[in-house]
Amino acid sequence: MTDREAALAAFSRRLHKAVAPLVPGAAALARLQGGARHRIVKKGEHILRAGTVADEVFFVHQGLLRYYINDPADGGQERTGQFFDDGIVATDAESYLQRIPAQQNFEALETSSIVALPRAVLNAGYDHDHAIERFGRLMLEEALIGSQRRVSRLLVLQPEERYRIFVETRPEVARRVPQYLIASYLGLTPESLSRIRRRIAVRPR
Repeated sequence: MTDREAALAAFSRRLHKAVAPLVPGAAALARLQGGARHRIVKKGEHILRAGTVADEVFFVHQGLLRYYINDPADGGQERTGQFFDDGIVATDAESYLQRIPAQQNFEALETSSIVALPRAVLNAGYDHDHAIERFGRLMLEEALIGSQRRVSRLLVLQPEERYRIFVETRPEVARRVPQYLIASYLGLTPESLSRIRRRIAVRPR
């Protein structure tokens, strides 16, 4: 099996699992896969940059991505918004849906295998198959819920609690991501995160 075949097979499993008990039609799924692009993205490479219009949805087959914005109020400082590992579907939703320039940059934190699904290909799938249309709706709902949950945690939870939840819910990502990016994601300075980690380390088990 080639890298492309393996990535498309993983995407197909993700789609089937999301829309069950609906089953996408074989012809519609084949057209969707036929229009998809498989990419190996090197560490540090961007698949979307702020200022361009997001015209694709990305499925992470293997690897690790993040999105970040450049904060104009802080001299363009990078602010990490989210991490995406195996099995996650992502894009800049506002740019993709409203056809406006993206504010988010998507960068590979590791060499990653992704499936890029062009907007025109996805829309054709929505038009021809209810299961594929449902998949698109569910992915949008997941993104909305995730975004709301993240904002709520930043507004309500104390820094140590934010860090604890992140480590407990995404332990593999926490292990693979550099600490300064975790700090950025949690809205902390690297020094504050180091103090939190030291406090946790010395507590009795």
